[in-house]
Amino acid sequence: METEKETTAPNPSVAPDGEQPSALARTDSISISEEKHKQFGKIKALSMPELMETFFPVRPAVIEGLLPAGTYLLAGAPKIGKSFFVLQMAYQVSIGEPFLGFSSRPGTVLYLALEDTYERLQKRLSQMTERDSQNLVLSVLADTLDEKLLEQLVDFLFEYPETVLVIIDTLQHIRGRTPDSCSYSADYDTMAKLKSFADTRDIALLVVHHTRKEGAEDVFNTVSGTNGLMGAVDGTMILHKDKRASSDAVLEVVGRDQPQMRLHLRFDPAHLNWELVKVDTELYQEPPDPLLELVAQLVTEEKPTWKGTATELSQCLQGVDSGRNFTPNWIVRTLNARQEMLLRQYGVRYLSQRRKDGKSILLQRDGVR
Repeated sequence: METEKETTAPNPSVAPDGEQPSALARTDSISISEEKHKQFGKIKALSMPELMETFFPVRPAVIEGLLPAGTYLLAGAPKIGKSFFVLQMAYQVSIGEPFLGFSSRPGTVLYLALEDTYERLQKRLSQMTERDSQNLVLSVLADTLDEKLLEQLVDFLFEYPETVLVIIDTLQHIRGRTPDSCSYSADYDTMAKLKSFADTRDIALLVVHHTRKEGAEDVFNTVSGTNGLMGAVDGTMILHKDKRASSDAVLEVVGRDQPQMRLHLRFDPAHLNWELVKVDTELYQEPPDPLLELVAQLVTEEKPTWKGTATELSQCLQGVDSGRNFTPNWIVRTLNARQEMLLRQYGVRYLSQRRKDGKSILLQRDGVR
């Protein structure tokens, strides 16, 4: 039987605290030794052609358009409603319900409410909803990063492998106690450890933090601490109000994998829920991609799966549109880079494997097993 080898993305060989990666680390990542890429210590060198031919598995967003997989910071003034915001998020994601109008991916959610009590959480949830969620797990205690927090999170994910989101409320409760804890390097190192943990497990990790009293022309400059916090994470959300007593607030969002947005929110005190009023910045819509449109025509409800080499796919696409000539190499490069768009806009999953006779491509309608 022919052996197939998947070409996927580089993966760290050591967890952030120096331990070996757990069984929950991304198992679909590249084996550098198998690919025989040049390596100089931790530097794993890929040429541009090697990079473009590498298949990186899609990391599905936890909240589409708002919270991709990765590590994020939510900052706001004390007692402004951040804890209500993240508790609502945790609950709605756990049952797969839209959050602020953005669709969510259901899964287990761990909420570390480190400034609350179980009694307070019970009262808030009873007012927020009448429906229980087995997928929402809560704790009011956790170790710091200097202690065993990452080890405990590894154990949790082993027990709850369907986890999609971990919320830490707040950052101050899990920070290490180092002499230079207010330095850029200390801030960056704190968030980098959390980011490495989230990245190797394809989950979203949201850390709640405070803003400082002094204002700033750029609202993101109000995050308490140094720029090392924002520099290390994938994105930042700022929840702020013009008047503390007002029920209206604004959520500013910026990140590497989503466009900058401003959401106008209103708090419903009867149900302890934030509601979306309007979005100032509409989500950017990528223009249609001719290759993806043709690929989507090959994979239909009647024929939900297509499998073959890149050369065979090129021939099939020419049969659909004889006016276009897609080379096998260009097809692989484009599908590698745009597979998330193919899944999100056309509902087609893409998988690439290397075989002796070339790249083996699997195209499958989402939901088909």
